[in-house]
Amino acid sequence: MKRLTRRGLLSKTTRLCLGALSACLLSACKQQVIEVEKVIEKEVTKIIKEVVRETVIVEGTPQVIERTVEKLVTVAPAPRPKVIVVADVMSYGWTQFAMLISPAFEELFPNVAMRWNAASDWSEYPKRIALLSASGQLGDLLESPPGALLARWAQKQVIRPLDDIIVADGFDTSGIFKSALRFSLYQDKQISLPFLCHTGENVLLYHTGLFDKAKLPYPSADWTLNDLSKAAASLTRDQDGDGKTDQFGYDVRYDLPGAYPMLGLFGAYLFSQDGRRCLINSESGIACLRWAQEQIKVHKVAPSPAQLERGSLEMLRSGKLGMLRHNFRTLVDLRRSNKPEIDGVLFPKRPVTGKIGTLASGMVYCISQQSQVAREAFQWIKFMSSREMGVQMFLGGYADPGCRAASWKDVRILERFPLCAQVATVADTAEIERLPANLRISECLEAWNRGIAPLLFGEITPEECVQRIERDIVRILAQPPEEDGFAVPDIR
Repeated sequence: MKRLTRRGLLSKTTRLCLGALSACLLSACKQQVIEVEKVIEKEVTKIIKEVVRETVIVEGTPQVIERTVEKLVTVAPAPRPKVIVVADVMSYGWTQFAMLISPAFEELFPNVAMRWNAASDWSEYPKRIALLSASGQLGDLLESPPGALLARWAQKQVIRPLDDIIVADGFDTSGIFKSALRFSLYQDKQISLPFLCHTGENVLLYHTGLFDKAKLPYPSADWTLNDLSKAAASLTRDQDGDGKTDQFGYDVRYDLPGAYPMLGLFGAYLFSQDGRRCLINSESGIACLRWAQEQIKVHKVAPSPAQLERGSLEMLRSGKLGMLRHNFRTLVDLRRSNKPEIDGVLFPKRPVTGKIGTLASGMVYCISQQSQVAREAFQWIKFMSSREMGVQMFLGGYADPGCRAASWKDVRILERFPLCAQVATVADTAEIERLPANLRISECLEAWNRGIAPLLFGEITPEECVQRIERDIVRILAQPPEEDGFAVPDIR
């Protein structure tokens, strides 16, 4: 069937009426109607009926007539308004990255736009979110470290569970570190999803120059605490001969939450699983504290708090300290500050048990209970928790390599930091921080840090230390839940 426009057909009418050519054409068009050409839109949202005048050729004659016919036409949809996802977040590196990458997200989702509210640091953030929530002005997307703040938001219904959205979306979480998914839970509900994950302060930083000078092999992944103590003894020395140690092999850092991996290494816990009891006064807790004290007072390979000069990191930088337990991010920062002689390996295992100390931590995204665009906000969470975003965050210097083993083991990252592969091997099974039932975590950590100082100075025994800490924490656990004040030590 031949299709012509009305204008084209009318322009040919004269010639059709004049000669043999018109007769041949009419003969070929028996009982057929010449249809009006139609344009089909790419996106059809509405079909309507329209009455039009259509030109037809009457069979067997050169006569051209018009008749009224009914046809279906399509109407192009009006542009849909953009959905705005409002993010109330903190002012750290990962937020800078998120703001920079949001245009790429909006290109993937043309009907979604990200709006970033004024960010604040950790000391102000919980209060700001509480005020916005109380006034009904809270945004759609929030972020938090795992722990007391996240649990309190869930209790107060500041944030909503994500389980229904995850199921409806079909989002596959299998590639995310299992420990990161666990610290994103509250009462078996997925109240958040991670976009960053690490394993706490369980990296042994070491000064390669000091090892080279002492002709010692560098620390390796198969080391135990015994290997660490032996190497520390070889690195500890009186360099100027005045009878005072001025180069130490290792520094003991036991403040919480940084020291959680050391507790885990010895199988010790500050709280019971339900957070209602203090468990530090135990054989494993005492063993953990005794090891620390012995490095200072017995083996003399670690400085006492009074012997620290401008802090552990500065001593490591300046070559006055051979080894230090810290986190992976610190290693990255040291390398980027032109300290190539500082390297790192996973912190040594405990002899006999082979246990590795870890603490799963990181950052999560939550969706507020007030949000009317939860599904669009969830698309942002998926975007930021992807493998490539983890890689790009790290390569850009904004944060650790995301929350997936695939990111931590990406060849672009391993070329710079092979240690990332070691971190990824233990991240799935990393310990999750146990919280006090009343969520008074700040007070409990203060009680620990207060109690540990006399131990490191050698003023009390490990047994006396755990008794003091236990007494103070039992008193704190007996108090009602804290209504305000979510602050914990630095989250970076």
